[in-house]
Amino acid sequence: MVPVVRHAESLDLWGCAAELGRLAESARNGTASREELTGSTITITSLGSMGGVMSTPIINHPEVAIIGVNKIMVRPVWDSSAFNPRRMMNLSSSFDHRIIDGFDAARFVQRIKTLIETPALIFVEG
Repeated sequence: MVPVVRHAESLDLWGCAAELGRLAESARNGTASREELTGSTITITSLGSMGGVMSTPIINHPEVAIIGVNKIMVRPVWDSSAFNPRRMMNLSSSFDHRIIDGFDAARFVQRIKTLIETPALIFVEG
């Protein structure tokens, strides 16, 4: 069961978290309504907790996109002079290009990357 946060664009971070918590609890209890489980446009899925480091998420019709969050792992990263350990995570995505232009999809993924790497930006308005 995948709960649907409706009008997430109009919620702040705390409002979105509260609604997601409420919906997740309903799904766990088996009390979620059909409306709370249908009608989404994008799915966020995670294989990270299962150890997945890379995935190819498949769009759930009639949605337009899916983002897959994978496991964070320490990996060697070259910084022009040496390899240094860094916590890295793959973010997988699939977009329906009949609806979403590839350039816009790439900008969306880059914005998610920026917010994951610099979470304080989530609290910056504008």
